Amino acid sequence: MVRVIGYGIVLALLVSGAVWLADHPGSVEIDWLSWRLSTSVPALLLFLLMLAGAIFYLLRFVAALARFPGDFQARRQEKKRRRGYQALSDGLAAAAAGHARQASKLANQAEKLLNDPSLTRVLSAQSAQLAGDEGAERRHYEAMRERPETALMGVRGLLELALAQGQRDQALALAIEARKMAPTDGALSELLFTLLMENGQLAEAQELLTEAGKRKALSREQTARRRALVANERARRAERDGDAKDAIAYAKQALSADPSLAEAALRLSRLQAAQDLARQAAGVLEKSWKIAPLPEIAAAYAGLVPDEAPLQRLRRLEKFAALQPDAWATHRILGETALAAKLWGQARKHLSAAVEIRPTAGLLGLLSRLELEEYKNQNAAQAWLARVPAADPDWVCGACGGHSTAWQLTCPKCSALDRLTWEAPTPITAAASPRPTPGTE
Repeated sequence: MVRVIGYGIVLALLVSGAVWLADHPGSVEIDWLSWRLSTSVPALLLFLLMLAGAIFYLLRFVAALARFPGDFQARRQEKKRRRGYQALSDGLAAAAAGHARQASKLANQAEKLLNDPSLTRVLSAQSAQLAGDEGAERRHYEAMRERPETALMGVRGLLELALAQGQRDQALALAIEARKMAPTDGALSELLFTLLMENGQLAEAQELLTEAGKRKALSREQTARRRALVANERARRAERDGDAKDAIAYAKQALSADPSLAEAALRLSRLQAAQDLARQAAGVLEKSWKIAPLPEIAAAYAGLVPDEAPLQRLRRLEKFAALQPDAWATHRILGETALAAKLWGQARKHLSAAVEIRPTAGLLGLLSRLELEEYKNQNAAQAWLARVPAADPDWVCGACGGHSTAWQLTCPKCSALDRLTWEAPTPITAAASPRPTPGTE
């Protein structure tokens, strides 16, 4: 609206000026050298206006001619740059798809077209990685490391190389450097914590957790679990060095941070039992059993009274097992203890219940022993042993699938930190675990 009003005002002024000139035409005479010009004022003004327009467009034409070489070169560069970015984009897609040859070809093409290594280093490094050229990959990452804009990517690349080559000390130094650049990166905090724990730098690992918690790089639950791991490792060292007092204190810290850490509960109960604190040890194991009914917890609870008669042990374990009445480990420990007490019916009841959940090598052996001790039935005993063999449940790594007979801080196969979980038995088909009867076998 304002523009329309402006146009109207300008038009009104022009019309007014034209009317005024028409009412006052006047005349102009120019005498220059041998030329004499006589005309009216409006005609002279029109001529001067036309002359100014002609000069203006002539100057623009001359300027366009002067700019033509530069504009032509700029258009060529822009076209080349577009082709370079297209090659870069296609190369990254090829690298992501695992096409090493195509990615390498496009990386070289993008580097030639863009003539800016800082833009193509990532693609070049990925191409070298796909081609298995670790030397070229390392050179590209080192070059990226020198520029502030790509330093973090370069260090991350070198870190991955060091981990792939098993250079854990170098990886630790690179992880520290990378985390300084990205202190809120949770994945970097996790990796650095793992490397520090592997290297036994517990104080540094504790400082990392404190800082990561403040920066919220790790969640509250993650931080608590890792604090428990640090405290449990300190307890392990203290126990190894014969310092029972510190070992107990650190084990309590670990359970306070994460009550589900069974390893800390087992260590604390063992240390307390050694100091004749059996009641406290039993309380620790009962709390851990409520959270996760592990066979190790049941075995430790059973062993709190070393010289106990089998029948007395069974009565004590029945109260303990009532905290997890349907667990596989409950039936197994009660069945085994009842067998030792020669309570055949109770032993068969619990062992059969455990077999229905999952028949393992250990259970099959116990049932075979039961047939021999109760009925002296060799055929029935052999029938149990002839079942499909299955290993007892153990600890499985969530990162690589590797197995371990006991919980460890790191996976013995892939070194993943705190990824071992107990493989709880799960029900299988009933046909795989039929229950023999005394009269038929």
